[in-house]
Amino acid sequence: MNKSLNVLFICVIALCVISTVSASDAVADNTTIGSTYQISSDLSNDEIQTMFDNAQDGDKFVFTSREYNNISLVVDKKLDIVSNTNSKIHTSNQISDKAKNLGLSNSFGFYFTSHSCGSILSGLTIISNSDYGIVVDSSDNTTIRNVGIQNGKTGVLVKNSSNVGILSNNISKVNGNGIHLENVKKSTISKNTVSYTKRSGIHLSNIYYCNITNNTVHHNNFNGISLFNKTTGNIIKYNLAYENPNGIYINSISSYDVINANTFTKNRRNTDYELGAFESGNGLLFGADFKTAKEGNPSRLEVKYNVLTHNEGYQAKNNPDLPVFKLGDNWFDSTDDANTFVCPMLLAGIMKMGTFSVKNGIGLQMYDTNGKEVNEFGTFDTKVNINGNQYTAKFVNGKAIIDANLDPDTEYEVEVMIGGKPVKYTYKTASSDKNDGSDSTSTSQNGNHGNSGIKPDDSLANGEGASKGENSENGSSKSAHFANSMNSGIYGTNASGVYQDSSDNGDSALTNGDANAGDSSEGEQSEEGEVYEVVPASKISKEITDTSGLIVLSIVSLMVMIIYGYWRKPEIED
Repeated sequence: MNKSLNVLFICVIALCVISTVSASDAVADNTTIGSTYQISSDLSNDEIQTMFDNAQDGDKFVFTSREYNNISLVVDKKLDIVSNTNSKIHTSNQISDKAKNLGLSNSFGFYFTSHSCGSILSGLTIISNSDYGIVVDSSDNTTIRNVGIQNGKTGVLVKNSSNVGILSNNISKVNGNGIHLENVKKSTISKNTVSYTKRSGIHLSNIYYCNITNNTVHHNNFNGISLFNKTTGNIIKYNLAYENPNGIYINSISSYDVINANTFTKNRRNTDYELGAFESGNGLLFGADFKTAKEGNPSRLEVKYNVLTHNEGYQAKNNPDLPVFKLGDNWFDSTDDANTFVCPMLLAGIMKMGTFSVKNGIGLQMYDTNGKEVNEFGTFDTKVNINGNQYTAKFVNGKAIIDANLDPDTEYEVEVMIGGKPVKYTYKTASSDKNDGSDSTSTSQNGNHGNSGIKPDDSLANGEGASKGENSENGSSKSAHFANSMNSGIYGTNASGVYQDSSDNGDSALTNGDANAGDSSEGEQSEEGEVYEVVPASKISKEITDTSGLIVLSIVSLMVMIIYGYWRKPEIED
């Protein structure tokens, strides 16, 4: 009997330990299980607000009707607010009593307060008649996901918050900024589409260690992305900005920021642009208040591996009142320094395009100025002609391949369009014993598709095709000196061939595509470098693997061993 009680005691202790592990997992996942409430359009705004006010942290509110009117709700609990039917929320242009009691003076659809940390808003379409569609104010760990916002003054305002997620939303036709961040830390703005706003698609002011990635911003009236005041440790990557007055406008004091692998293309001049028509039409524009550390300082702004092409003004432009700034290596749809059309106050390295052999197809690879493969890169398409057949090569992660059903180990006449003109060369396919990779795709006019990922063999910029280079009237694989403009029209010659920078003794600042051809005015920026090197470099967070199952299994195994040993103890002693 005593032995049975002891075994029971061991089991109870083990179950308590397992429960503790499970409980700690729930805390780590920031998950609270609460009650679920159905919200129909029969309820008034005041009735819904009362339900919010009486809720407990972790409660879930499901909007079940197709349409709601005159909505203005304050969220001051940790709530999960969702719609599985894409409910349309028409917001009120009036300030609710709840908002007035909180001292709020602007109208809104949803307002998340400091007591709403960890809330989720998902699946709704907001038709805004308010100053703001959504406000996240001092609400950490809050997520806005899969929400549509139309009209109103500002789509989403996030201020005084950290660890906020603005994810996969579609914001359009607002009269201000689509997404506006003010004094925000360690947050993620990703996979949003922001278009047709009267200001910027994404406005960033005083932001620290945020990830601005994989967003598409187009047809906005001010800029695609704007940076103001202080920006520190932010990663701005894989964004696409087109048909804005400027793709990205950098007017901040920048430390440890990274602007890499974006595509800023087809941004257009605007005669009504508030900074002046000649300050529009650029892929990248530095404002008068931009500052960063001296060349060589680790806190200096990094700008490289971006696609800066087909912009109506400059591909990249500095403010004339600022010292010369040196960009990293970027792609300007040109392989020389004559037609990149970078402004005279900027230095830049010109990336190269090369080929690699693929069985039955053609592989294209991007390289930096040192001949190193670039795999973190913006996206763009280019036309390729193979024996009279035209294909579209789509670059993803620095590579593209065309599956053209070519014979292996055979030479073909190939034209790659660079700067609107063909680069002709002779290409030799891989032998039949080589295998293809699968990093990116291309499509021919006949609907063929392909993938890439093979080791590169040759560089078009160096004039060496897969087999033999071939000159032509329109260009050659040896030089590929072509214009930037999409229609082969040159908006102007690259002023780097005109500008005489004292740091390179009057030589061309982009000689042979060398990013190190000149220095960016050491004397003029040395003072800034000391002042703004304050914050340590940002660290990329890593996903934590869930190990609770392994822990529980270990505990159960240990429990079985103890019980088995306990039962066998008399036999061993005998």
